[in-house]
Amino acid sequence: MARYDAVKNQYVAGADADADVANLVDGPITHAEGVHALTKASVGAFTLSVPTAAEEGMRLTIVSRTAFAHVVTCAGGLGGNAGDDVLTFTNKVGSNITLIADNGFWVPDGTPYGVAIS
Repeated sequence: MARYDAVKNQYVAGADADADVANLVDGPITHAEGVHALTKASVGAFTLSVPTAAEEGMRLTIVSRTAFAHVVTCAGGLGGNAGDDVLTFTNKVGSNITLIADNGFWVPDGTPYGVAIS
């Protein structure tokens, strides 16, 4: 179902941008606009593949909802920088980062809170 995206100033396909996607177990983070909550009850190891050309401009926020040092490995690195491919969340609830799909890579939008990029 199409929805209006005020950031893009257009209608886009997909779920409501305000819908949360829970990540309860280790594994891939799906490509869907909105909040992706890391809710594993122990340290989580997650992956994020590179966005497709059709996903250009997609925005997703990854937030820790449990107090564990979760790790997200980004294929291709942030902005295409292979040395910036690991996001390590502090062991605090609320640690978060917002990413935007740009030119075939994920790039940070704003300053991450409680997330180290390496």
